[in-house]
Amino acid sequence: MKPRAALANPPSGSTQTTPRGTASSARVEPRTPYRIPCRVRLVDSTTGEVRTVVGETVNLSRRGMALHIAIDVPLGTWVETLVAHPNGDPMFLCGTVVHSRRTMASNFEIGVETNRPTMFV
Repeated sequence: MKPRAALANPPSGSTQTTPRGTASSARVEPRTPYRIPCRVRLVDSTTGEVRTVVGETVNLSRRGMALHIAIDVPLGTWVETLVAHPNGDPMFLCGTVVHSRRTMASNFEIGVETNRPTMFV
């Protein structure tokens, strides 16, 4: 019998697994879904160019956040945004972009990691 990976057309119910320690492994920090509109300030780390865009938060964790915005930004870009904390207080979130992926034809989800872990949620 051929190994599963060698099958030309594997059964539709089969799934491929990713080894531990890769980008697809389980998240270390739990995320809390949190969707609210926000204004995002992006600072390019190489040129110093500042750009402001409108976006939406996706989720928050102790070490960062995910945002939906209309542009792709390079890794390492500095991000600042002011949003309402779930309890209603203002919350200033900032950090660097650690991942960016296209989610729709004109939207990107960026992952922002803070340099100071904080209890956002």
